[in-house]
Amino acid sequence: MSGTGGITTAASGESALAAPLQIGSVVVPNRIMQTAHSKQYSDRVESDRETAYFVRRALGGCGLFVAGNHFVHPSGSIRGFQDAFRPESVAASRRMTDAIRDAGARVFVQLNHHGAQAQPDRPDGPGTVYAPSRILSPSTAHATREMSRDDIRSVVDGWAVSAEHARDGGFDGVEIHMAHGYLLHQFLSPLYNARLDAYGGDLDGRTRFPREVLRAVRDRVGEDYPVGIRIVANEFHPDGLDGAAMLEIIARLRDEARIDFLDVAAGGYHNVHYVFPSSPMPYAWLRDEVAAIKAAHPDVAVFGVGAARSVEEADEVVASGIADMVALTRAQIADPDLGRKLVDGTAAVGSGIRHCIRLNQGCLGRGSRGLPMSCTVNPLAGREESRGERPRTTAPQRWVVVGGGPAGMRAAVELASDGHDVTLLERGAELGGQLRLARRVPGRESVGLLVDDLVRDLEAAGVDVRLGVTASAADLRTAGADGIVVATGALAPVTTSLALGGAYRGGFPAAGTVDAFTAAAEPARLGRRIAVVDADGTAYAAGIVLTLLGGGVDQLELITPFETVFPHIGAGYDRPLLLERLGAHGGFRRRTSVLVDAVAPGAIELGDVLTAERTRIDGLDAVVAIEPRASVVLDGLADAAPRIVTIGDAFAPRTIDAAIFEAVELAYDVAGLAVLRG
Repeated sequence: MSGTGGITTAASGESALAAPLQIGSVVVPNRIMQTAHSKQYSDRVESDRETAYFVRRALGGCGLFVAGNHFVHPSGSIRGFQDAFRPESVAASRRMTDAIRDAGARVFVQLNHHGAQAQPDRPDGPGTVYAPSRILSPSTAHATREMSRDDIRSVVDGWAVSAEHARDGGFDGVEIHMAHGYLLHQFLSPLYNARLDAYGGDLDGRTRFPREVLRAVRDRVGEDYPVGIRIVANEFHPDGLDGAAMLEIIARLRDEARIDFLDVAAGGYHNVHYVFPSSPMPYAWLRDEVAAIKAAHPDVAVFGVGAARSVEEADEVVASGIADMVALTRAQIADPDLGRKLVDGTAAVGSGIRHCIRLNQGCLGRGSRGLPMSCTVNPLAGREESRGERPRTTAPQRWVVVGGGPAGMRAAVELASDGHDVTLLERGAELGGQLRLARRVPGRESVGLLVDDLVRDLEAAGVDVRLGVTASAADLRTAGADGIVVATGALAPVTTSLALGGAYRGGFPAAGTVDAFTAAAEPARLGRRIAVVDADGTAYAAGIVLTLLGGGVDQLELITPFETVFPHIGAGYDRPLLLERLGAHGGFRRRTSVLVDAVAPGAIELGDVLTAERTRIDGLDAVVAIEPRASVVLDGLADAAPRIVTIGDAFAPRTIDAAIFEAVELAYDVAGLAVLRG
């Protein structure tokens, strides 16, 4: 049986995104959506925090949400997520869905079971991790238990009960998750499914469990309730399912029961950068695969993930018939008003979109550590309840911001937008601070969007920007400011203040090394064979190494005292792609768990931290030292203004997230609103 998606054309002169779309029995007001994404704002059932997040984006113009990862069975329950199988979920869901509809949007819910990707320790205690076959989970490395037929029947019933709860809880439709290496996808895929019974083997066997779930859900909720699937267009693995195989699978699923929409994705935890694409992934990376599925299924609504060439060109995806809706998920985390800006056409003239820079630090990075989702460029994401609109001041103050990096620029924008008189002093010839270096890292060019956005916002807010000015304490004392923001950033140190740790047995500095900033700024001058000593281990260090590898180096020896390379980049979503990119460079070598005994002309001597085995690397053109960055300190300001605040790397070198978070929090504090202090 086939479902149909009612296509309504936008009025003449309107963006294609403005047209409503009928999905089964539901009409969605426009073509902009947020796909399901993990936020960890709720536990077991929907929370007020989750509701406030969705409502803010509904008011900002998003037409459809898919509330994410509601679990259908106790064997898949995870802390920080919702359990759709619980009867008490109905009332909590109803409060949220009513609020979203009142704000003008529609909301479906994604029903899922993680299967092999589930945690062995669940909220109620230790459990078993289930999968089609006994495998080592790509996400947790735990061995799974092969599901029995009784297990399968129990989970099928859990999906049906959960769908009924979703309908009764006011969700406008349900999405059955069959993608990303979760349970139903695992049954579909030969990468995970090695069964020899009726639930494995050929395509008929591998689709049996997903077809049973689809039929059970449809029987429980009826024919007039929207039901769709999230499914991969391609596994992008030589032994996995390609585009042709997925088209055949989708056809079989549609033959089983009515499907009202296809939410197209890609990859799994075997190549997780396709599941959570970050800045090295190109825009429109799934465009052709989405278009192929839409062409094969013209009568059903297709949601396009990774199909837009840019946020500003999102309407082209709908206008050209590639997909019926455009998924802009992280883009709307970053800018909750994005939907309105795109639908009314003001985005075409650069109307102040706050761009997602796709670093996955505040959203997925926090989630992988069990923390609630935030956003690098929008630290108000997830804090809509506690961080409302700030009133414009009735008592303007004069503020001087020292430093034109992300912390200083954002602080100046926020304070000036509130009505204060703000001057920003930057000693360099251009704004951006360390972002100027970061955007040169291969795969992190998206950082340039943040620089451009902040420069635009400074002008729009009326900030007096002065370049080439070195601010002295004496100058600042005569400025007559009510407040001074010290946002002087950080530098690559020539010495270290580390009381413990480090990469050099005799302590740093080591004569003959090149600091990381100098090396990254002029990699071509280092020579063809270099050693890099990393005592930092963060994304900053990885960026330096990627820059050097992209700068013409023939061979790079990465030397680190840590047990693995870049240990402070989590084992989650970005790490596999980073390692893949490092391994793709034929000249990349690594030595872990070693300390530097000596640096000599053209050579470096190392000692293993465990065995004390000594090695020497000769024939080097340069040795680059990556040390934890040191704050740039501006002394002598004690009496320069009634209030002096240090933020960002000037306070302590950390991430872009920390710099922008502290800049925004400063504005709330100046406005006299409650601020979390840590």
